[in-house]
Amino acid sequence: MLKHQPKTLTKTLDYVARRSPGEHGLFWDPDGTMPWKEFYWALQQDISLRFVRESTIRELTLLGMELPFALDGNLLRLRPEFGPPVYPVASEVPERLYFGLKPKNLVHTHNIGLKSARRRFVTLCAERELALRIAVRTEEDPILIEILAREAHESGLSFLVAGQDFYLVESVPVEFILFPKLRQDPADRLAASLKKKVQPSPAIAPGSFIVQPHHLQAPGAGAKQSGKGAKKDTKGGWKKEGRKERRKREI
Repeated sequence: MLKHQPKTLTKTLDYVARRSPGEHGLFWDPDGTMPWKEFYWALQQDISLRFVRESTIRELTLLGMELPFALDGNLLRLRPEFGPPVYPVASEVPERLYFGLKPKNLVHTHNIGLKSARRRFVTLCAERELALRIAVRTEEDPILIEILAREAHESGLSFLVAGQDFYLVESVPVEFILFPKLRQDPADRLAASLKKKVQPSPAIAPGSFIVQPHHLQAPGAGAKQSGKGAKKDTKGGWKKEGRKERRKREI
């Protein structure tokens, strides 16, 4: 059941998806598609729209509401009459832009730079808050990295304008990325963790003396002791010794 009037909800979804997607950290691929999950995660950050599901989109369609998109598997696809948006190339960019990085991708990004694994473009924001708002949709504790955008732009890197203070780029070379100061360099930390997993046994040099546990025992500690706990001589050995002593005395 819809929690808003169908027409009102349709206008709201149209605004988020088509009229101002950049305001919500969203963009359309050149083929006019967007992952449904990204749209859904953006809606989850608005308390009044958290109820929207795929079934909600289907219900609006059955009611005859004219949404600018349709569900196509796990994608949203813009209707032909709207067509994919054209993002212009930026003539100038801010000195720095921001991106919220997953901690598990830190070492990889530190080695080869920033590139999206799932989509063609990486989103960069002029505002820290928007970068973090996008990142927390899929990562509870993202790491904010800074992009030397103006320097990268002057070197020939192309930035597309996808909204106010919102840019798209295919990749960012590592030399234009400022990573936060950590207690240990990411690459060094990874190398240290690998060393802990494999620790070879030390080689024994020829002629070396290896101390064993029995070398530390007191002299005679391992010898059998006579006494109450000693085993009796079942063959009468003590009697023979006694007879020998008596014979010596008689002689």
